[in-house]
Amino acid sequence: MSPLTIRAVFPLGVFQGHRADGSPDRLPDTARLFSALVNAAGQGSEAIAVKGRLEPSSESTAALSWLEKHPPTMIRIPNHVPVSPDRRPDAYRKTGTVQGPKKSPAMRIGARQISTGTAIDDCVGWFWADAPSEVQETVGRLCADVSCLGEDDSPVILTLDQFVPTHELVASTQQLRPIGLAVRTPGPGRLDELIRAHHEAFPPKMPSAAQDSPSFSEMPRGSRVPTEGLRVLRYKSPTPPPADSPWPLAMLLPLSAHIALEDGLTWCVAMHRMLISRLGDGAPAIVTGHYARGASQPANRVAVQYLPPTLLSHRAESGDFPHGAIALLLPASIAAEDRGEIVRALNSPRLGLWSSAGRVTLGTPLRIDASQFWPTPQPGWRRQWRTLEGMVPETRRQPRHELLGAWGFPQSALLSVGHVFREELALTRANTYWETVSVVTDRGVQILGTHLIPDSEVSRYVHKVPRSIGVVQPYSAQLDLADLVNDRALLALGQARHLGGGLLVPMDSPEVS
Repeated sequence: MSPLTIRAVFPLGVFQGHRADGSPDRLPDTARLFSALVNAAGQGSEAIAVKGRLEPSSESTAALSWLEKHPPTMIRIPNHVPVSPDRRPDAYRKTGTVQGPKKSPAMRIGARQISTGTAIDDCVGWFWADAPSEVQETVGRLCADVSCLGEDDSPVILTLDQFVPTHELVASTQQLRPIGLAVRTPGPGRLDELIRAHHEAFPPKMPSAAQDSPSFSEMPRGSRVPTEGLRVLRYKSPTPPPADSPWPLAMLLPLSAHIALEDGLTWCVAMHRMLISRLGDGAPAIVTGHYARGASQPANRVAVQYLPPTLLSHRAESGDFPHGAIALLLPASIAAEDRGEIVRALNSPRLGLWSSAGRVTLGTPLRIDASQFWPTPQPGWRRQWRTLEGMVPETRRQPRHELLGAWGFPQSALLSVGHVFREELALTRANTYWETVSVVTDRGVQILGTHLIPDSEVSRYVHKVPRSIGVVQPYSAQLDLADLVNDRALLALGQARHLGGGLLVPMDSPEVS
């Protein structure tokens, strides 16, 4: 036995297909491929005549039965975009049915949306790790008889050529937290169901002229699409080991007095201003956030977060922070010389902070590994995350997506995850917001819940926002970051993640729950 690969190339660069409800199907799945092979087996050069009608041969039946019992171990999903993402035009045509007065009937004209295809920049592929040689030979002959995959105007070339897979089959799917891309796949019995549906649509005895006469009550209808024998399997992209942390290094500065949690952002802004003041006119852009026009900007800058004493109680040095600490988070992309300047700027025995909430003094900074900040989860427990206070969306509500639905707080949270982990997810600033949400979701990140925070004092959650965002709506969120980051990293999300907002804290629960 050796690997079996089926490679689908669309000569027009566009795949055209629809789901049972008439909505566009963006890519051909394994179930659609299987149906095309069954059609080729029963109508193509491999078919045999049985009692005056064409039927699949025993070799084709054996190969197709093997395919329905063995799902692909890997698939290839190319880059793809809708041909016409905006409103699609309608095409009008005669439907073959009549309407109007019986004395002077007229042909009924129906409308159908066009330009529902998907532009594909490369091949689609299916890979089986091991397949019998006779199955490979038969499938190769069937592929040569497949002319289209999807609609009639979606021509395809199927070959057994090699390709590079992008997704692998998830070995065990978790019902509560399914991960990966859902793919319709044939299961045992699918071949028999397709053959039965074909016999039902094309009976051996044709209807009489009276039975086939038109009726005013007759409406256009297509062939029934059978759904029996189908299953949904999930495929995910092979993922690298989780990143240590977007901010691998942190400096904790003890506070001389207790500060209220709701004033934390105010003190973080004061800390940021004090740091820029001590750095002077040459303060690096990774601190100020002001970059020269056209300069490349990293995903994350130096961040300032307030850590109350309860968040430090698990650490050995918690006794040095009786009133909590201001944490200065240094991103992985910071240059060595910028890091040195920041350390020197904080090299003072007593640094004072002033804000509208009063005055506090900062003690000697303690350098820690921010990627190992939180305690390790207990054995058998799963680590998820929640916002300590709240976070703020980084954009206003986006137009509804054809496939992903409406925009809300969950999509805003996914977008914020994508912005923080832009380098790890190979995203660029050119990616649209919906593309970012799709990539983050495909990585396995899930939003477990979001809730609007009914607080008119939005200054508690964000310092400044672009005017384009409009109304500021702080919200809380619970997240599962999958394997995007390790379980002990100190990190924050949202519009104010660099200035005291969106801090994430662990939310552990038993795996069995």
